[in-house]
Amino acid sequence: MKLDELFRQINFCKTIQKEGTDPFDLDVKKFLETLKQYLKKWKRLDDLLIDAEAISELAKIIELQEKWIKTRSYSFYIDPVLMELKLKMLEPAQLANAFFESWHPIISMDRITPKRLKEGLEYWNALLPLCERREDFPVPPAPETSTFDIEDLIDMNILSKTEFEDAIKAVSKELEERGRTEYHDFIYAHEFEDSIKKAYLTSYLVSEGKAELEMNPIEEEVFISPCNANGKANTGDVKSIPIALSYDDWLRWKRKQEQEQKRN
Repeated sequence: MKLDELFRQINFCKTIQKEGTDPFDLDVKKFLETLKQYLKKWKRLDDLLIDAEAISELAKIIELQEKWIKTRSYSFYIDPVLMELKLKMLEPAQLANAFFESWHPIISMDRITPKRLKEGLEYWNALLPLCERREDFPVPPAPETSTFDIEDLIDMNILSKTEFEDAIKAVSKELEERGRTEYHDFIYAHEFEDSIKKAYLTSYLVSEGKAELEMNPIEEEVFISPCNANGKANTGDVKSIPIALSYDDWLRWKRKQEQEQKRN
């Protein structure tokens, strides 16, 4: 490796750090293998210093790659390459089912005749532009929205502080006993209402730093595990992570549990 080529690689690492471009543009493994080949050829002290600088810059790039992955996993970001890989791994039947589940056609030819379709088209073409009909559709007033925290529920006598603390302790104890587990398997209960309540209590544990969420965007999985076994809450950065909780998903989970119990 000529020194000018090595200098270009070092400058490329610095450019990535300065401009904030994709750190994966640099092939770290290939660069390290090349440096290893030429390590025995370095004779002068200046050569070794340049080699050390290259290793230092590569370490910074690896750190940026780690941050890049964490940021996207926390925000449920899926890289287009990973999405393409996941689609290629699907069987044709799975891909077709995914398409039909997400496909919501506006009209269907087996439910409307060509005559009715023509009448509908003529009707829409005869309408005035929406900007000229705006007075016929007044904008409804924005509804007032508000949120309730624990203190509000206590003031309204919906929940007592003792009941809430006992519920939190019960969920925390269960999580410690089960250890790392799939999020939905942990919060789902026999009744959907109880699942909603447990999801709220679990979110409180996470926000207090007593539980930790792990994301797997490729498999669309979320795991939860207890953290800080010494009892001290986590004081690091707090991130808001939305997780869907639908009645249909809960029903599928419940049927699966019932089938497993029958087999056992």
